[in-house]
Amino acid sequence: MSESAAVLSRRRKVEYPFHYSPDGMMVHVVAELSDKPGTLAMLLNALGGKVNLIGTTSYVTDSGTAVFSGFGRVLSKHDNAESIQMLLAKYHSVFACEVWESNDGLIVDRFHTGLETGLGEHYTMFPTSSLAKTFEEVVRVFGTGGSTILYLQGLDNARERLEGYRRILGPHPEKKIDEITSILEAFGYGTMTASSDSYGWTLKLEVRDCFECSSGTENKRTCEFLRGMLVGLYGGLFGKEVSCEETRCRLKGDKLCEFTIKANDGASLSQLSSPPESGTLKGRIR
Repeated sequence: MSESAAVLSRRRKVEYPFHYSPDGMMVHVVAELSDKPGTLAMLLNALGGKVNLIGTTSYVTDSGTAVFSGFGRVLSKHDNAESIQMLLAKYHSVFACEVWESNDGLIVDRFHTGLETGLGEHYTMFPTSSLAKTFEEVVRVFGTGGSTILYLQGLDNARERLEGYRRILGPHPEKKIDEITSILEAFGYGTMTASSDSYGWTLKLEVRDCFECSSGTENKRTCEFLRGMLVGLYGGLFGKEVSCEETRCRLKGDKLCEFTIKANDGASLSQLSSPPESGTLKGRIR
């Protein structure tokens, strides 16, 4: 990561789906627009004199339109949700619009529920530390059986999503190691660095903020869910049965988690063929 990217990464977090500001009225604007060039600029220009936007997003829908979502502070006491909605409704390129007002400084996104990823799945927002503690409880209650449960759940999680990953990565995913780790980072699994030996016999992943050990508790457990997910993901994408060993782990007092991935038949991971049809691969537990 470059120095500039590192600086930006420290500024990337936005507190969706809500904002709190006790000074002045806040609004949440959601509009369905034409996906033609210039439409979004028109909308932003219309809102510019009415709302000081503090967080926005926009995306294209399956029907070919675009959706704009923005939180902002109303600039004039003469404006409110109704007046802003009436203003935007005058534009022919705005097909539908809803505006919500804050209540005692709190504005909550009433339009979006959770997240939808590029895999076309709906996600629930959940604190990583709470999820890590849940995993710890599974291992505490079931012991080594709990570790196996987490591993197998990670394995199944990856297999169920293989087609989505293949669609995103396109042909020859074995040549897109950096892209794969970037996708995992975007999904919140941790900041990853991939490397391999000169012949490609092993693939090493360093995870500096692995979600599975975010509780910070040092115990005998390791990151079994993530290990299983890596077996299912890389084995499925590379078209080989692979094994994965966690050689370092924050739960053991290490500064980061490190996973070593190898093909079970000893083949070079950098020379793998395209993956077979889904549902034909099996990962190894140990």
